Amino acid sequence: MAWRRERGASLWSALVCVIVVGFWVFIGFKIWPSYLNNWQIEKALASVAQQPGAASMGRNSLRTALRREFSVGYVSHVSVHKDLHFERTEQGALVMVFRYHVRIPIMANIAADLSFDDRHAVAGH
Repeated sequence: MAWRRERGASLWSALVCVIVVGFWVFIGFKIWPSYLNNWQIEKALASVAQQPGAASMGRNSLRTALRREFSVGYVSHVSVHKDLHFERTEQGALVMVFRYHVRIPIMANIAADLSFDDRHAVAGH
């Protein structure tokens, strides 16, 4: 009778797979709230830019409206005064640019550095 060697995943290979998948799930849980926060920022920019009369609002009025939208959407860890900039396109349209960085500590001295750059043109300009 000939002995055949069994093939398949061993306990060690299964353990390595669980560790790798667990690591990426851990990273995802750490980073995902920052992407949710950015999604709320994008929604707030679009909402303020599409408001009736947004074209006639000054920059301070746009900042105030955006701050109100942030409080409704529970946006945190960003500053309307520091991170919000205004640019003009070649056609003269006013664009709200929200540019910021988030540093997320992962473990020990390892951190994730995320950069976000959200833009939305103000309606009517």
